[in-house]
Amino acid sequence: MAFWGTDLVAGDGDPKRKFRWKVQFGSATNPVGDGSGVVWFAKTVTKPEMTVGDTEHKFLGHTFKYPGSVSWNDCELTLVDPVSPDAAKQTLDLLHGAGYRFPDSDYLTGADALHTMAKGGATAALKPFIVSQLDAEGNTIEQWELHNPFVTKVGFGDLSYEDDGLSEISLTIKYDWAKWNLNNEEGAEEIFTPDYTAGPSMDSGPGRT
Repeated sequence: MAFWGTDLVAGDGDPKRKFRWKVQFGSATNPVGDGSGVVWFAKTVTKPEMTVGDTEHKFLGHTFKYPGSVSWNDCELTLVDPVSPDAAKQTLDLLHGAGYRFPDSDYLTGADALHTMAKGGATAALKPFIVSQLDAEGNTIEQWELHNPFVTKVGFGDLSYEDDGLSEISLTIKYDWAKWNLNNEEGAEEIFTPDYTAGPSMDSGPGRT
């Protein structure tokens, strides 16, 4: 009951809010945004999602399930496309840094003539990719860092004479895995380390002594 108790008045028990967040991505030599480290024209982002695979073994009339490999699902990011900085251009700059070249003679000259995309360049152009949740004072209370992220899909939006909305750009990000970080009471970053000793023992449980 403490979560919904009197601590809420002081803010100590305030739940995390969906609208308090920021995202940062882009290399140091090619930051996305205005160079402040925060992409202020980001509109929506999905936090990391993981899937644990499973396999089955059948014996007589019974089915036994076992956990399998872990995979991390795509991250979806939506940007508003301002005139300055131009989000469309910055997205194309990201792809250029990842190794993509337009099949145009103006681009395919010299060393660029044989340039193709590779994981090293693709991840270097985008990382660090960090999604942070904030408290009411703007302090980071939760942080996700995507490891080895790279862009797999870009949508530059659509246009309509009947729509006065803002132009948007959508990106799909793949990554190998994500790390969850937390700020402790002193404000220093604390990396989450699971306690593998806290799980059930093979020597305990129903029918075991």
